[in-house]
Amino acid sequence: MKLVKEHELIWSPVVANNRMNRKRKASGVNSYEQELRFKPEAFLDARITGSGQAKWLDLCCGEGNALLQYAESLAKRDLQEKAILKGIDLVDQFQEIPPSIHCLEFQIRPLVGWSTDMTFDLITCIHGLHYIGDKIAVLTAALRALAPKGVFIANFDVDSIKIEGNEKGTYIKQALLAHKIDYQHKRKMITCTGPRNLETGLVFLGADDQRGPNYTGQETVDGYYRLHADYQQQATKSQRQ
Repeated sequence: MKLVKEHELIWSPVVANNRMNRKRKASGVNSYEQELRFKPEAFLDARITGSGQAKWLDLCCGEGNALLQYAESLAKRDLQEKAILKGIDLVDQFQEIPPSIHCLEFQIRPLVGWSTDMTFDLITCIHGLHYIGDKIAVLTAALRALAPKGVFIANFDVDSIKIEGNEKGTYIKQALLAHKIDYQHKRKMITCTGPRNLETGLVFLGADDQRGPNYTGQETVDGYYRLHADYQQQATKSQRQ
């Protein structure tokens, strides 16, 4: 198997042409609310009421419909000054931001290598991690960007993390548990409240964009890693369990 490096992966047809999250809105039919069983607007409104401001970062935001829906709601209530909304996606298919909306910003860029000095009350990534090679690097950056009571929620499949010598996939589950990061195996969902400094000892080797469909039925990407020598003993222990 030939592993693809991160700078090559962004040109992969599997990555650049995915349609997993292009159209979803925040709530209603075909929405984040349905996918996550969590309503972003209600959560952010509560933050505005409680602290006077809310910040939402949507990674792999597709067309940006979810962010735009909430921004328009804020505009109708004259609350835009109390919110900062940001969306990032690899492909420029964003909906046009109306001139009346000034709390929303879109950015075109790959997520690997991304970082921010800001902290956010809500960070979402709906089916976006499926198309990233170094998923651990993106998770690490996102978790660091959470506000003290901020929430991170994303679709995540531990089976897409391939670690040399840990074929059962137990190591990454235990690493998440050790950092008090919740992983729901049946729903393939990862959630966390409050920032984390995620340390796994994983060294990214490359990605496989020919792995075929995952649990969603869509073609996705696996990330391959090896463990730094200092973490080998822990991995061996988890492999035996």
